Amino acid sequence: MSETTASEIMASENTASETTAETTPQRPAGRTRTPKQDPILTAAVDLARDAVLAPVTDASSVGEHLGVTVHEDRLLTHLFDCRLAGYPGWTWYATVARAPRSKHVTVCETGLVAGPDSLLAPDWVPWEERMQALQEQEAQDEHDSPTEGDEHPDDRQDSADAEHAGDGDTAPAEETSTEGETPHTGDEPAASEDAEDGAAS
Repeated sequence: MSETTASEIMASENTASETTAETTPQRPAGRTRTPKQDPILTAAVDLARDAVLAPVTDASSVGEHLGVTVHEDRLLTHLFDCRLAGYPGWTWYATVARAPRSKHVTVCETGLVAGPDSLLAPDWVPWEERMQALQEQEAQDEHDSPTEGDEHPDDRQDSADAEHAGDGDTAPAEETSTEGETPHTGDEPAASEDAEDGAAS
């Protein structure tokens, strides 16, 4: 009797929980509320401009008001055109906020933000990676360049060939005769002596 009663109680509890889950309204997933643009913070353009000018000290470097960017209900950012030399495409910003039920506007932060056409510095490379690339380049240069006193085998062969080329390979220069003159050879003195001996006899 007790077992049947316990099973009936568990079944009734499961039915009640299923009914409650079906009747509870479900909030759509991924739905977020759009923050409201606070009118008090929106009107604080002069305060935002003064906050930007404080570290700059040059009023001509801060241009016209470009608008606001809303982050939360009581938090937004004022944007101003940047006219600093060397910063084309950059924008001054001043983020302001206020507490609930308070009209006092507080400046949170100011600074410069880059735009899509801004001139940016190259990506920073850690010191270890820069030194590693330099060391690899130096090692490659040492491997490619021969050390002093080392001769290439082809260089030694070329020098030996040049020395042998001057030993007995040159042909004797032939005597040339000019026009109207008979060439003289080494046998002419002997022939003239024979002629003199014949005349004397």
